[in-house]
Amino acid sequence: MNWNMSLLPVEAQPHPAVHEDHSHAEAAAATSQPLPPDCLLIDVRSYAEYMAGHLPDAHCLPLPQMAHLVSQMAPDHEAPIVLYCSSGGRAEQALGLLQRLGYKNVRNGGGAIALGKKLGKSIEH
Repeated sequence: MNWNMSLLPVEAQPHPAVHEDHSHAEAAAATSQPLPPDCLLIDVRSYAEYMAGHLPDAHCLPLPQMAHLVSQMAPDHEAPIVLYCSSGGRAEQALGLLQRLGYKNVRNGGGAIALGKKLGKSIEH
């Protein structure tokens, strides 16, 4: 049936669906948990962004190369891994990718500055 919804009275028109963004809420919950002391920190930003400032002991593995190179950096699929970027968006994409590749203990650490504050580490150049 194809008809014009605008002809219906306001109270009869369907309400637009409200889409909640659970990924940022889940990322915030994940970063509120304590991080394992032996976790592998992976910066998923570009190499240029990494060189402009990154967390100490973090490894640069840009999101576009993640699928091809992660097994070299993290061969153990059970090892704790914390991903971060500028705001958490790319880290969330990387999290999904690593989970599809079989990594079990991966977290989105969110943005570099916020994660650094949580870890008590400052950005280094």
